[in-house]
Amino acid sequence: MLNKHVLAVLLLASLPLVGCSSSDKQNIKDGFTEIGHATRDATKATGHFFRDTTKDAIQNAKEATSD
Repeated sequence: MLNKHVLAVLLLASLPLVGCSSSDKQNIKDGFTEIGHATRDATKATGHFFRDTTKDAIQNAKEATSD
């Protein structure tokens, strides 16, 4: 029964795409690609921020304890 419900939802969700032109479908695909790239870039920037902040904190701790 669950499989029938999932299949029905997928079918209903795909209906708008059937009516789209190929250029609309390409625009949708490009939009998802842009979102993916923006997410990747933000994740990379966040990771670099935390990496650099951690390096600075470690360096500051070493300098504070070496005196």
